[in-house]
Amino acid sequence: MQLITASEVKRNSSILQNALKDDILVSKRDRPFVVILDYEKYLKLTAASCLTNNESWINETFAAMSENDADSLLQEINEGRLNKSMDNLWS
Repeated sequence: MQLITASEVKRNSSILQNALKDDILVSKRDRPFVVILDYEKYLKLTAASCLTNNESWINETFAAMSENDADSLLQEINEGRLNKSMDNLWS
C-alpha cells in the first residue's frame, strides 16, 4: 500500500490514478487518515463484510445448534410426545 499525505492529494490529483494499481493510505499529521482504493475492490470488501455481518447476526440471534444436537432434541421431543400419548391411554 502506498502512503501519501493529504496535502499531496490536494496538490496532485493524478495520484488518484495510482489507486487503480494499488491501494493508497493517506496520512494527515503523520497519522493514517483515509484509504483510497479501486471501486471494484471496495464493492468486494463491502459485500464480504455484509456477508460476515449477516452470518454473525444469524448466529447471535438464533442459537446455533449442531446437526447432532438438533437430531437429539427432535428425538427427545418425539419420545416425550409418545410417552404423553401412552399416558393418556391409561388415564
